[in-house]
Amino acid sequence: MDDLHIRNGLYVPAKAMSVDAVRSSGPGGQSVNKTNSAAQLRAYVDAFGWTDGLIVRVLNHPDSRITKSQRAILIQCDTHRSFHRNQDEALERLAGLLRKALHRDKPRRPTRPSRSSVKRAVKSQKRRQEIKAKRGRIRDWP
Repeated sequence: MDDLHIRNGLYVPAKAMSVDAVRSSGPGGQSVNKTNSAAQLRAYVDAFGWTDGLIVRVLNHPDSRITKSQRAILIQCDTHRSFHRNQDEALERLAGLLRKALHRDKPRRPTRPSRSSVKRAVKSQKRRQEIKAKRGRIRDWP
């Protein structure tokens, strides 16, 4: 197994991951009962060699596949009939999970409406107010 590329200059070393073959419950007919075609991937976060800030962000990500006690990520894949395809998919799922955990939204800069947009809003409010005021009861003038 090779190192898993996450993003620019960030990767998970192969020594930090282990893959086991387990019984699958997915497609495969009768052979599913006698072959270990599901892939169970375990990635140990402490062995990634990342900075403490990145590791904390990954461990604090709200995902049930991240175990806080073992400080590991456990991914099981049994969508395909072949172990190798399940292993490749489990690696892709791990990469996606780590990208999502490390993603930071850009900070929002508060903006103010322009003077002309405020004028347009006030003008449309007054127009609407006049229309509704004309909906009153019709009275006979003396």
